[in-house]
Amino acid sequence: MPRLALVMVLLIPCIRYLTKKDATPKGGTDASHHMGLGEIQSALGERIYQLLLAGFSTCGFHMVIIESHLFSQFVSYGIPKMEASWAFSFYGIATIAGALLSGYASSRLKKGRLLSFYYGFRALWVLFYLFVLPKTMTTAILFAVGLGLTGDATVSPTSGVLSGHFPLHQVATLMGLLFFAHQIGGFLSAYLGGLSYQLFGNYTLIWLIDVALCLEASVASYLIREEKAEA
Repeated sequence: MPRLALVMVLLIPCIRYLTKKDATPKGGTDASHHMGLGEIQSALGERIYQLLLAGFSTCGFHMVIIESHLFSQFVSYGIPKMEASWAFSFYGIATIAGALLSGYASSRLKKGRLLSFYYGFRALWVLFYLFVLPKTMTTAILFAVGLGLTGDATVSPTSGVLSGHFPLHQVATLMGLLFFAHQIGGFLSAYLGGLSYQLFGNYTLIWLIDVALCLEASVASYLIREEKAEA
């Protein structure tokens, strides 16, 4: 851990160098435009951003259940730890594939509709696994793959909606705020998932909360109307 911290500290000057801007851009004018508090407040008041917040905070809630509790859930079903580890590894592989496919789809399909599909699929897939599928190694892999394909898939269409609706200089800050909401959702699900298991001996309650939130996020995303931002 100390070595990792040292590496991170040493990366700071490198990051500053790589991300610095030329003092005088082409044309001789200062093109830098930092997003002010007033612009942030204005963006937060826009319906499209509120819909994105509803979806992305739910995304964090959903994903951290997987990353914090899915392995333990597989084990609780009687799946050996080694096999549960293999099943969980398929989640990581599917997440990479899903992110790549979503990036491709986001350039060709309506991004709000894509987000609606992703969140709706998550809800239905969780219900199908919890209450229909037998709890075996094979179904654990299938469940993990299904979750992984929509895991990071929400990032491309979400950032695409932002860049299409808001001026470019606002996008990084607004995306950062969405990730902040994402992490709050993740904190809540990590804590509530452990509490659910402590109280009831299973993770059913936290998954049902997740299903309700994903359905809400699916509806919210469907209501997104994409617009082209002014230059």
